Amino acid sequence: MKRRYIEKNNVLLVNITRLGDMLQATPTIAGIKAENPNCKITVLVEKQFESVCHWLPNIDEVISLDMSWIVRNIARGPEGTIDAYEFVSDFIDDLRKRNFDYCLNMSSSAYTALLLKMLNIKKHGGWTADDEGCRVIESDWAKLFACSVFHQNRRFNSINLVDVFRCSADVEKHPQKLLINIDDKEKKYCEDLLAGAGFTNTGPLVAVQAGASQGKRQWAPERFIKMIKILIEEHNMRVVLTGTKKELSIIQPIKDGLNSNNVFVAAGKTNIPQLTALLSLCSLLITGDTGPMHISIATGTPVLAMFLASAYIYETGPYSEGNIVLQPVVQCCPCNPNKLCSRMDCHVQISPELMADLAVRRVNNDFKSLPEGYANPNEVIVYRSEFDEFGFCDFRALTSDVSDPWRKYREAYRKVWLTDLAGYECGLQPESPEDIKAIEGLGTIISLAQEGVRLIDELIGYVKDVHSTAASLGRVNKALSELDRQIEQIGYHYQYFGPLTRMFIFSKENISGTDAIELASQMRVHYQSLERRGRQLAYFYSKI
Repeated sequence: MKRRYIEKNNVLLVNITRLGDMLQATPTIAGIKAENPNCKITVLVEKQFESVCHWLPNIDEVISLDMSWIVRNIARGPEGTIDAYEFVSDFIDDLRKRNFDYCLNMSSSAYTALLLKMLNIKKHGGWTADDEGCRVIESDWAKLFACSVFHQNRRFNSINLVDVFRCSADVEKHPQKLLINIDDKEKKYCEDLLAGAGFTNTGPLVAVQAGASQGKRQWAPERFIKMIKILIEEHNMRVVLTGTKKELSIIQPIKDGLNSNNVFVAAGKTNIPQLTALLSLCSLLITGDTGPMHISIATGTPVLAMFLASAYIYETGPYSEGNIVLQPVVQCCPCNPNKLCSRMDCHVQISPELMADLAVRRVNNDFKSLPEGYANPNEVIVYRSEFDEFGFCDFRALTSDVSDPWRKYREAYRKVWLTDLAGYECGLQPESPEDIKAIEGLGTIISLAQEGVRLIDELIGYVKDVHSTAASLGRVNKALSELDRQIEQIGYHYQYFGPLTRMFIFSKENISGTDAIELASQMRVHYQSLERRGRQLAYFYSKI
């Protein structure tokens, strides 16, 4: 792996704001510890998430920031604003005194970027800010994150966000799973809870998480009922329904619809440490893309997961070996997480019968291959989670994926980023003219990148020449602006160039400095990178 920073002694991780995010940070935290055994790792989170961090291994200190308190005080008016200012000022002074030598900002928020700028930590990954307060992304991997979550580009990403952030911190050694501590006292509580459940079946214990963060990601209760009915009546399984008190409105209808002693509602009866212990006692968790999915992975309990609506397997799929994930084949999938859905096609394309059969197969460890024609390739693709030779999470299709129109581009981009950003040997060879012609529009991108290099060289020549005119400099700058506009437009016109052009745009936006020749030289590098990555894409695409 290409590294900028090797040694880390006093590390700050900033603003991991949700349960899933915190768990997905654990391989990075463990990797930092593995590569720097004597380092101290401090995690800064918003106050409401502080307690969860105490259950995660390899964290030496947790610092919380009560953002809601700050906002409430600012809302009080001038006096409250002064109180908030004094609090934040003291908070920043305290952080400065800790003399952190490395920071990974896993949030893209503006306030965390400004916070890091004020702390003036020299080595960092993720987001920070420049002298004018604008967000800056120095790490190429963090730029890839920003590029990959850009909605049009999501379907072309095949690198799990756990690995993206791990690489942002230059971490190579890591456990190939998420991590969480399991408390013996909480495990005993869950054992007693299950002992009083009144199960009459004696088969495997399967957890079902019916709730989800968004309604459009939530499978219908009647579908859960059909699936669970097969599990308990045909396969002697015991089912425990997990969730929070708020999710009881979803979960209770499932319990009522089954009316069985072999379905037990644990929702509302467990906190996070207890849920962790409960999932560790199960043979399988059936879920969507949820926080409990990540907890289950961390405990070592495999998952059978449905990635519906805006959830996308390659971004946040279960980060461990041997899970089963279903991704519906729908033109709009994955959809925009910030928009409502008017038709839930992706939900009906996963049948309760298919889910039940896959659950039985996973519990019986009979899932590494599936019969030909097992699932309709025009409705759903079934994947198995695994790790590639470089230690990056990947998902292998167990059923036909001929209906996936973007597969070749996704696999090609994966090799581009592993080669170009991580420095791994992926078999790259010089591309041929036929390879470039095979991807419509690629020749244009390469030509524009080459023209960008030529214009930059011309610009540097004018800067060095004391006799050059302002008109000459203006003409070249105008030509470069038009060139950049054309590159961006190609990325919109040909969807499959979105990651390529967006990475170029982010890179140019994050150029820093004041010396004209140095700035121009940085721009030159980004045009060269665009051309190089375009040629890499052509070669890898031709070999798939």
